[in-house]
Amino acid sequence: MIGMIVLTPEQEAREWRDAELARTDIAAMVSDFPNVDAILVYRVALRNWPSTEDFPSIRPELGE
Repeated sequence: MIGMIVLTPEQEAREWRDAELARTDIAAMVSDFPNVDAILVYRVALRNWPSTEDFPSIRPELGE
C-alpha cells in the first residue's frame, strides 16, 4: 500500500500505552473513582513498562 506507515513493535506498544494512560486519566484526578487504587497501580506499571524486559511483548494488565 502506498503511503502506509509501518510502526515498529516498540512504537505500537508506546502508542497503546499512551492511549491507556489517556483513558485512565480521569481516575487519577477523581479520588473516589471506582477501583482507583488498582488503576493508579496500573498507570505506574504503564509508565514503567518501556524500561522493563517485558517491553514491548507483554503488556501490563489492570488488576482488580
